[in-house]
Amino acid sequence: MDTKYKKGIIVFLLAAILLPGQAGLAESVVGASDKQQPVTATYTRIFYYRDSKEALASFKKNYRSIDILAPQAYSITGDGVLSGQVKSNILEFAKSKGIRIMPLVTNKAFSKSHAHNFLDDSVIQKQTIDTLVTEAKKFGFSGWQIDFEQMDASYRDKFSAFIKNLGENFRNNDLTSSVAVVAQVSENPSDYPKNLWQNLIGVYDFVALGASTDFVTLMSYDDPNSKGPVAGYSWMKKVLEHAMSLIPAEKISLGLPMYYWLWNDTKGKLVGIGGYEGIMNAFKKHYVTANYSVEEQAPYLTWRSYYNDYKLWYENTASIKKKVELVTKNKLYGFSAWVLGLEVPAVHTVFQNM
Repeated sequence: MDTKYKKGIIVFLLAAILLPGQAGLAESVVGASDKQQPVTATYTRIFYYRDSKEALASFKKNYRSIDILAPQAYSITGDGVLSGQVKSNILEFAKSKGIRIMPLVTNKAFSKSHAHNFLDDSVIQKQTIDTLVTEAKKFGFSGWQIDFEQMDASYRDKFSAFIKNLGENFRNNDLTSSVAVVAQVSENPSDYPKNLWQNLIGVYDFVALGASTDFVTLMSYDDPNSKGPVAGYSWMKKVLEHAMSLIPAEKISLGLPMYYWLWNDTKGKLVGIGGYEGIMNAFKKHYVTANYSVEEQAPYLTWRSYYNDYKLWYENTASIKKKVELVTKNKLYGFSAWVLGLEVPAVHTVFQNM
């Protein structure tokens, strides 16, 4: 097929194959708007950061969307060895734009044994907290977010005690304390398949963690039961409703996914995860139809290839606006977006104008 003709079809699809309620979808997909207008938000806009050329380019271009940059840059072993760094160019650029830096600290490789060994030793925990304070003052971090995952529910009280001690120490040193938690829809273990409560979710005591920290990030993405969008609107509302029953709304940061899920609908399998580049590649390689689910407030693309039907769910300006409205209407602390560099560029018009 002639290249110019194929590009014409792509533009036509983006501009014309829109369902009711999809105003602005074409702009959201192709990133047609690059307006950068400063805005003073009534909530805190956190973007997670992982080193890549896409992340760096987006940070420099869209810094007006960001109040706190949270690099996934540090990890800790079971014996309390802290490793990692935030690159100097990131620190310098953030400082020049008045953006706070709050790195993440993970249990190394999200290892259950590292987390459990660490939580079993109160002496190591104290040493680590002191090290985090020193590191933050040395590099000018505003604080830290603890992102420990893959822990057994039997460590629930030990994890809460560690976070409480960390929060008290941080407050004494004018540092912000935060914790990331896997999303819950209830505290009933039977509501989660495959023993997820015991192995992943139940370790987070929302009441205790909310009381001990300045804010809690709900990792309200990757709905484990979804066969469609990464985080459907109905599921996200359920997650938020449960969280607000246990944590003050003003301490909740709502997690927003900036990436897509690609499904082989014929086989019922998740076959791809990615960002903006992957979306554009789909338009280049396939005859794509653009759609929008009003029920889940999420856009998706469909195509057929080699006798299989595919569906790619992502986020655009319309879907992000609906999710940010959950932040503003419920007067939350803000949102935490995973991850900078994967997003459709035009979504920044939402972050800078709400």
